[in-house]
Amino acid sequence: MNLQDHLHQDRIFYLEQDRKIQAIRELVEKTCTRVPALECGQTLRAVEDRESVVSSWVAPGIAIPHARLSNLGDFVVSIGVSREGIEYESGDGQPVYLLILILGDARRADLHIQLLAEVARTFRSESTRRAVRSAPSARAIFQILQNPQLLTKTIEPAGRAAINEIILSHALDLATEVRAEAILLHADALHNLDCLQSLKSETTVLLVTSRTELGTGKLSFPHRVIHLPFSGLKRVNQVDLALLLSLGHGFLAREDRIVSLFGNPDSGILDSLMVIDLSRELPTFLPTYPTDLLGDVAPEVLERVLQIATTIAREGREGKAIGTTFVIGEYGQVRTMSRQLVINPFKGYTDEERSVLDPSLEETLKEFATIDGAFLIRGDGVVEAAGTYLRPDIAVEDLPSGLGARHAAAAGITSASAALAVVISQSTGRVSLFKAGKPILVLDKPLS
Repeated sequence: MNLQDHLHQDRIFYLEQDRKIQAIRELVEKTCTRVPALECGQTLRAVEDRESVVSSWVAPGIAIPHARLSNLGDFVVSIGVSREGIEYESGDGQPVYLLILILGDARRADLHIQLLAEVARTFRSESTRRAVRSAPSARAIFQILQNPQLLTKTIEPAGRAAINEIILSHALDLATEVRAEAILLHADALHNLDCLQSLKSETTVLLVTSRTELGTGKLSFPHRVIHLPFSGLKRVNQVDLALLLSLGHGFLAREDRIVSLFGNPDSGILDSLMVIDLSRELPTFLPTYPTDLLGDVAPEVLERVLQIATTIAREGREGKAIGTTFVIGEYGQVRTMSRQLVINPFKGYTDEERSVLDPSLEETLKEFATIDGAFLIRGDGVVEAAGTYLRPDIAVEDLPSGLGARHAAAAGITSASAALAVVISQSTGRVSLFKAGKPILVLDKPLS
């Protein structure tokens, strides 16, 4: 069923009435003057009877009054546009600006339903509704609906900013419709935050960025900032890591539903919109664990270790790929299940000198990553040991294929304790985060 086949320029009207029933009557009467086959009284009664059963409001700013008539033959579609808005008893309490009248033959109920669905699909887009409302004439509206590609042309003068505003508008509508607890927004896909300055949202927006400074001071809606510790990840890795860090910071809970909005930083355009039910996704993403996800590990410590690990994975050491393991948190448990392979190079230094949060320690960690064994790091970020052999009491049998001895040791130590483990694969450059014996996050080798 094609809506364009039933559109006529002379059935597009600008309405004067601002109340629901009066506006419907005005549209029906104007339609009847253009379609002689319609008997106005009968048509009006059929539309009003249908309206009394269930409201024709379908989406913000739009309603589709309709009826089936005896022996009508072909469908009749007309459009009413209100500049000021119509008080309509709408589901969102807001005025309606577009009335789409559909009249069909009582003998063609199936086609009638198909046409209703086609109209709903056409006008569910905020960009379409906005373009029709702002069009200067019935002729312009007709051209827009007959040639949807014209919608693209209407946003070209504003470029990326206009596209991002449209996508953001869809995301806000979607978050309201699905009752999302938060919107996960990839701020790095925006070359600047100008399109967010006028954003009105009651839903918390989690701004995901690898920038050290984002400049969110002027934003008026509720928001939090999630710092990705590095850039260059594939999009699926960015989403997974942002979810993990959001959970670790306590910004999201396991039962939450979110709307995810990501894009390519090179293009400056938001282009991927998803609804994610964490209660459905997490069983395959995070293990069920009775304590907090991070245990005694501070979120900033995990972020820093992941940053160092991905740098090592990307750069290697002296031109050679290397692999290593960082065990983070629950040091009291972990040290009873490990022994030194070499003299501990971190012994005898102050906590401040051994903190992974100190940027000056990064080169030291890279150097010691070339020796066999794991790093043991406290939850507060202090490195207790390097060159450590892990010997957990529990052996994990069901690791994914292709994972080696380092991954098996990480699975074992996190199964026997509440620690986290970050493993760099020497062969693939992937960085894996283990919790409760399972890899809960796998990051592909970052781009250079």
